[in-house]
Amino acid sequence: MATQMFDAIVVGSGAGGGVAAYVLAANGWKVALLEKGRNPFPTLGAKRLRGNLYGNDEIKGERYFTFHDPLIEPRVFKINDMTDYEVGEIQGLGVGVGGGTVQYDGDHPRLQRYDFGLKTYFGEVPGADVVDWPIEYKDVEPYFDEVERIIGVQGEAGANPFEEPRKPYPMPPGAQSKAENVLANGARSLGLHPHPMPIAVNSIFYRGRPACANCGFCAWGCVINAKGSTAVTVIRDALLTGNLTLIPDACVIRVDTEPSGGAASGVSYIDGEGKIQSITGRHVVVACNALETPRLLLESANNAHPKGLGNGNDLVGRYLTFHVVFSVIALFDFEIRSYRGRVIKQAMADWTTPEGAVGGIRGGYTELGGQIHPVEFGKGLPWDLHKDMMVDGRWRRRIASVSMMGEDVPQYGNRVELDPAVKDVYGRPVIRVTYRYHEHDKSMITTYMPKMEEVALAAGAVTTMRIDMSEHYGVPDTKHLLGTTRMGDDPAKSVCNKWGRLHEAENVWIADGSTWPTSAAFNPVNTQQALAYMTAAYMVSPGDPLAAIKAVR
Repeated sequence: MATQMFDAIVVGSGAGGGVAAYVLAANGWKVALLEKGRNPFPTLGAKRLRGNLYGNDEIKGERYFTFHDPLIEPRVFKINDMTDYEVGEIQGLGVGVGGGTVQYDGDHPRLQRYDFGLKTYFGEVPGADVVDWPIEYKDVEPYFDEVERIIGVQGEAGANPFEEPRKPYPMPPGAQSKAENVLANGARSLGLHPHPMPIAVNSIFYRGRPACANCGFCAWGCVINAKGSTAVTVIRDALLTGNLTLIPDACVIRVDTEPSGGAASGVSYIDGEGKIQSITGRHVVVACNALETPRLLLESANNAHPKGLGNGNDLVGRYLTFHVVFSVIALFDFEIRSYRGRVIKQAMADWTTPEGAVGGIRGGYTELGGQIHPVEFGKGLPWDLHKDMMVDGRWRRRIASVSMMGEDVPQYGNRVELDPAVKDVYGRPVIRVTYRYHEHDKSMITTYMPKMEEVALAAGAVTTMRIDMSEHYGVPDTKHLLGTTRMGDDPAKSVCNKWGRLHEAENVWIADGSTWPTSAAFNPVNTQQALAYMTAAYMVSPGDPLAAIKAVR
């Protein structure tokens, strides 16, 4: 391995890395895809895709099977600007081939045109660094089309009146459950516009994978491969080209550069036996996520980049955003069983446009449904009532939720750093996160929480409970990791350009959510993948990136 020169080395096999590896390999590049975790898909490169090592098992998730394990890789949350901090689990995503796309819900909406121009459409926010993206919706649209085709997305074009005009979805919406239908009827009675959530889960047999069995355990890995994780879609396709070398159990610890620092020469990583290995390549694509990507860049400091690779302007790790997700839990006097089937099946975007913003404060994409599983439910019960409430189960069978993907505004002080004291199992400095809600974020919650409550009550809920953590210290546990290597045209104010290339290294590219200048008002995975496709297409054909799409059709 050490002697082979690759055309590209991709670090991270999740939403962005998997897509980037596929585009490059499908266009004839020799690609190495490095993943820190294991490969739970034994037949991924075989002619016929069979089962995997997952199961409908909450305990497996509790024991961090292909999840980030905070016991051996803790993270630090800085409580204030002085010395106080907490160590533990912070925004743990999937660690294994496929990354977080193996365990995510599969929610796959596109961004709107407003998301690319937040400053233009909604104005500045005092105390925040709100900017427009250096690209527009029309620039990304062809890559949305291609990602949805190759990953497999179900939905109904035109059902969401606030969605940008688009082609039909590759698959029709799957079965809608009672919980979502009840909440959607309540929303419609208020003049709102619920619609089938675009989801990267098969509703029909599609590209060799079966339709969803509606088991309801999406968050622990789809046992029948119906969910469109990057593992069973683009990574598998890339392996079948013969151009991809997949290297699991490879923790990348450094991007190696030439002596001048102007270009990368490869990466160094710790293999499954604890040995340090190095591989070389013409290009390096970093797609770890918005926490791990800045960590790797900062760890790659050298004489040419003393503050970290790409960090000459001290912006690597800054403008960290997570989304502010808040909910109304609705309790009904009849059984609604929201845990059946896919996690979310209905959503609405009424409050995401300038016209729909209440009091000038933009709302986020709003999900109807939600789930709670037995172990998750039982963990929150008082011990003296535990047995009776678990056996009775009426609360779990009678609740559903209305949740908003609130757009937290980017702040210079919200950031990722390397902790100077705490080390992980590899001996690396761990990530230290500093994050505070902006007053604008809190205003969004107070504006839209009552409106979400109206939806629940209109649907027939007998009582509701508000879930809002903005008044508490802590990092929101959304798994939507964005910002930290902001894209832009001005090298003094950004880390990479609109194609994802570092301003300070000509052959180092970022292909994950860390490039986002603002967090947008929608679930991020579809757009992360479209941007990764765009980056890889540009790498293949700088003069005509769209030619990279035509080459693989």
